[in-house]
Amino acid sequence: MIPDDWRVAQLSDFADIRRGASPRPINSPEWYDQQSAIGWVRIADIASSDGRYLRKTRDYLSSKGIARSRFLEPGSLIMSICATVGVPVITDMPSCIHDGFVVFGGLHGIRREFLFYVLKQLEPVFQSVGQTGSQNNLNTALVRNRHIALPPEPEQNAIAEALSDVDGLIGALDKLIAKKRAIKQAAMQQLLTDKTRLPGFSGKWDDSTLGEVAEIKNGATPSTHVAAFWNGAIRWCTPTDITGTLGKYLSTTERSITEAGLASCAASLLPPGALLLCSRATIGEVKIAATEICTNQGFKSLVCRTGVSNEFLYYLVLTLKPQMVERATGSTFLEIGKRDLASIPIKIPKEDEQRAIATVLSDIDAEIAALERRRDKTKQIKQGMMQQLLTGRVRLVKPQVSVAQASAESKGTKAHSWAFNEAVVISTLAKNFGSEQYPLGRKRYTKLSYLLHRHAEKQAEGYLKKAAGPYNPRTKYGGPERIAVENGYLREHKSGPYRGFVAADNITQADGYFEKWYGPECIQWLEQFRFKKNDELGLLATVDLAAEELRAAGKNIDVAGVKDVIRSHPQWKAKLDHPVFSDANIAKAISECQALFSSGDGETTT
Repeated sequence: MIPDDWRVAQLSDFADIRRGASPRPINSPEWYDQQSAIGWVRIADIASSDGRYLRKTRDYLSSKGIARSRFLEPGSLIMSICATVGVPVITDMPSCIHDGFVVFGGLHGIRREFLFYVLKQLEPVFQSVGQTGSQNNLNTALVRNRHIALPPEPEQNAIAEALSDVDGLIGALDKLIAKKRAIKQAAMQQLLTDKTRLPGFSGKWDDSTLGEVAEIKNGATPSTHVAAFWNGAIRWCTPTDITGTLGKYLSTTERSITEAGLASCAASLLPPGALLLCSRATIGEVKIAATEICTNQGFKSLVCRTGVSNEFLYYLVLTLKPQMVERATGSTFLEIGKRDLASIPIKIPKEDEQRAIATVLSDIDAEIAALERRRDKTKQIKQGMMQQLLTGRVRLVKPQVSVAQASAESKGTKAHSWAFNEAVVISTLAKNFGSEQYPLGRKRYTKLSYLLHRHAEKQAEGYLKKAAGPYNPRTKYGGPERIAVENGYLREHKSGPYRGFVAADNITQADGYFEKWYGPECIQWLEQFRFKKNDELGLLATVDLAAEELRAAGKNIDVAGVKDVIRSHPQWKAKLDHPVFSDANIAKAISECQALFSSGDGETTT
C-alpha cells in the first residue's frame, strides 16, 4: 500500500511521451556527418553508456538528417522500445532518436531524475510485455498508460539523490576496477617479459618453449549416449565452464563423468594445479584446476614440469593468446594443435623469481576480486533501496546529504593534529607498499605521501624544495614517525641493504583512521605508482611542485617554465644534470600531473 500523500496516475499524466523518427532511407550517406555535434542514437549506443547518461554515439547526423529526425536537447530522458526494451538513459549531448525510442518531454509534477529511476525499476516489466516478432518491441501506448506511484516533489528529490549517490559509488568502483585491471596489465607486460625485475633478482632469463616447461595433454569426450559414463565423481570441463567462472581457479563444472567414462576416451586425468587451456573457439582462455579434472576435446592442458610455477605460467599464458590465435588453423573452426602450441617460444626465470612475480600479480587479482564483490554488493543494496523507496515502504522525509558532501565535510573538519594525521598516512603507506624484505624507505614514502595529499586534498602542505625532491622534514623531526612507532602502527626495520619502515601490531587501528579520513580509494589510486622507481616518483613530484609555483604566479606551465623553477633553487639546480630530468621526461611528467590531479570540472590544478 502506498502512502496517503502519494498519488497514482498514468505516465502520460506527467509527461509528453513521443516516439522518435528515422530519416529514410536510413542508410543514405547524406543523412550523416561525423563532424557534426548532433548524435544519432542507436540501440547499441545505450549499451556503451555509463548506465545513466549517454555522452557519445557512434554516428552523427548532417543537417538533412536532423531535419528528418526527432531532435532532442541535452538532458532529455529517453527509453528504448525495441530490441533491448525498457532501458532508460538521459542524453548528455544534443541528439536525435529513431523510432526505436520514446522521449519523455514536457515533464510536470515529476522530477526527471526520479522518473529515470522509476523507469529503471519498470525495465523488467516492459521487457515482459514487449511484443515479440523478429525482435522484442514495446507498443508506445503501453508506456503512456503505465501507472506509477508518485510522491511529493521534495521526496522525489530525496529519493533521486539517495539513488544517485549509490550510482556514483558504483561508478567510482567501476573506474577503480578498470584502473586496477590496467595496472595488472601493465605489470604483466613488464614483469613477464623481464623488462622490469623485482628487487633482489638478477641474471638472464632462459629461452624456452611451452612444450619444454609443461607436458601438454589432450582432452576428449566419452559417448554422450552411454549413461554409465556420466554423473560420476570426476569433474569434466568444457569451454563454457572456463568462460563462466571468475578468478583464475576452476573448482566446479557443470558435468562430471565416471571412471568408466574416462577410460572410454582419450582424455587424461589432470592433477590439481594443471592449466586448463582452451584450444578451440575461445582460444587462449585458461584456468588453473583446483581439483582432479578432465577436459573435453576443446582443450590442450598444461602440466608444469619440475622447477616451473603453475601460477607464473598461468599469467604468462594469458599474454600468449595472440600467438595462439595466429598459429590456429581449421576450416570448420579454428584450433591450435599440440605441436604448434608446444613450439611457442617463451622466456622464463628461476623458480624463486617466478613465484615472486606470481605473488605480485595474484595480490592484484585479489584486490580486483574484492572490489568486484564490493561493487556487486552495492548493486544489490541499490536494488533493495529502489524496491523500498519507490514504493513508499521507506520514507525520506528530508533530502539526504550526498555521500560526496559528507566525505568532503568530514575531511574538512578533522579533529586531530597534523602530526597524528601524518603518522596514520605513513603507517598506511608502510603497510601497503613495504614488506619485511623490502621496508618502505623515507625517500619513497615522502614522495608517495606528497602524491596522496595532492590527490585527496588538492594541495600538499609543508613540502620543501630539497635535493631529494619535495621533502617534508617535519615527518621525521616533527613527530609523525615517533607517534606512529609509539602507537604500534609502525616499526623501523632493516633487511640486508634496505632500511625503512614496516607495519607493526596496531596497524589495523591506523587503517581505521585512514579509511575514515580518506577512504579506501586513496590507497587504490596510489597503486599505479607501485612499480615506479624512486627517481621517477621524484621527477613527478618535483615537476608538480614546480608547476604549482608557476600556476600561483600566473605563468605558463611548460618545460621551460618548470626548468626555470628548478634552476632557481640551489638544492634543485643539480637535478637538471640528471638524465631523468630530460626535456622529454619533464614534458611527460607535466602531462601526467595534469591527468592525475584534475579538479573534476574541466580544469586542472597543475
